Amino acid sequence: MQILLVEDDLRLGKMMRLLLMKQNNVVTWLTSGEDAIDYAATNRYDIILLDWMLPDVQGIDILKQLREQHITTPIIMMTAKGELEDKISGFETGADDYIVKPFEFVELNMRINALHRRSVGQVTSILEVGPISVDTIKQRVRIRNNDINLTHKEYTLLVLLMEYEGIVPKDMILDKVWSIDEIVSDNNVETLIKRLRQKLGTDIQPYKIKAVRNMGYTLTHDPS
Repeated sequence: MQILLVEDDLRLGKMMRLLLMKQNNVVTWLTSGEDAIDYAATNRYDIILLDWMLPDVQGIDILKQLREQHITTPIIMMTAKGELEDKISGFETGADDYIVKPFEFVELNMRINALHRRSVGQVTSILEVGPISVDTIKQRVRIRNNDINLTHKEYTLLVLLMEYEGIVPKDMILDKVWSIDEIVSDNNVETLIKRLRQKLGTDIQPYKIKAVRNMGYTLTHDPS
């Protein structure tokens, strides 16, 4: 992917550029908001990673200008501003996703890949992991050809675990499963995971939802 990274923190920017390049991305790293507007308007990028707090132009103002210029490149806002009002402002201005600092690179990378798949139309309507099959258009879940009834949150969590390879961080689950105005905690995630495990039962073996300490959860092949 061609990625435009706009981050004025030199240490963080350097590290992010290196990690993104290790994922076979071509990365243009800028520290200036004015430069970001020019580069985004004159070059084609698959994803823009945009810091909110920049020394010359605020990221939210850059976002607004780009959308007013009808630049539709998917944009992920990166910020320490994690209040509800800030998130609402970012999404209403045209952000496609929002990640709060400090964050784990694995979570950012999953968000980038998922956003890119959606933007190029690579999202399939049928998800399959082992014996589990989900029709995302009909929102129908089947295990070994048997229908499974899930609540909206249970269904959203299952799709999240099936779509992302590797570990899905708790913060991402909180962000994707619950609405922006709901007050939730890690305990809510653990309770929802428990309910989903109970409904899936043993029929999904040798797959299981596995907790990874201090990181998150993964739907993995585990014959033990």
